[in-house]
Amino acid sequence: MSSSILPNIRQAVDNDIDIISSFLNEAYWKHQHLDWLNPQELLKQVPFYLLFDRDQLVACLSCPPSAGENAWLRIFALRSNYTPQTVWEQLWPSAWRRISSLDIRSASALALSDWIEPILLQSGFVRSNAVIFLEWLASDVPEVPNFPGTIRRIQESDLPAIFHLDRYAFQGIWKNTFPELEGGFKQSALATLIEVDGEPIGYQFTTTSVWGGHLARLAVDPSWQGRGVGTALVTDLLRQSMRRGFHRVTVNTQSDNPKSYSIYQKLGFKETGDSYSVFTYRPKP
Repeated sequence: MSSSILPNIRQAVDNDIDIISSFLNEAYWKHQHLDWLNPQELLKQVPFYLLFDRDQLVACLSCPPSAGENAWLRIFALRSNYTPQTVWEQLWPSAWRRISSLDIRSASALALSDWIEPILLQSGFVRSNAVIFLEWLASDVPEVPNFPGTIRRIQESDLPAIFHLDRYAFQGIWKNTFPELEGGFKQSALATLIEVDGEPIGYQFTTTSVWGGHLARLAVDPSWQGRGVGTALVTDLLRQSMRRGFHRVTVNTQSDNPKSYSIYQKLGFKETGDSYSVFTYRPKP
């Protein structure tokens, strides 16, 4: 049946949210980015393409521009009786044309499932990095070390200043848009910053679930790095997590980010053995 698709592709609209939500719950093949944006929020961005075979929704693909002139593959899902490669070949060329028309130079995908890797490679994506997962299991937590400034909870009014800090702390494809950062804050159970003279110099977002805490974002202003700010933020969140009854905290970091890896390692985080490849598409002009 994979060769009999009669392509009918269109951009999703707000009224499609119910059919898309139902489709994603039932989709057999599903790539969904580790995301702070839900499908309804993604509908407001382009491209979010729907593929119909006759009148039946058979696949969808969302790859909106993020920060740093890059677009992340947020969603690619299809029904079980269709071939992923064939469906991808129907959707991806149209999606990339739309992305590149917005002056976006690259697209990236976090390969959370083995089945999507050959599809990406055959389309010209290359392995560019990897995301490594680490975990901290309850043990004696050191005292929060000396650090410049003061630590406090983040308020929503802090987000513009934090966004400014975040853009300087991260490079390339790892930059966040303001809606992404706002989504991360709203989903966090513990969000703290360190400030000096009223200006944030570092912050962290941590979410929680039945499995424990997850340090979702840690950033330190580059001009303040190496002065214990990141270590203080992580140590404080570990202590607060234990007080709340969470005895496991996870985090992920890029394989080429030794500074953050060093902080976690010194505080007792161990690699879980899980890692996901990052693929990037950057065609020549």
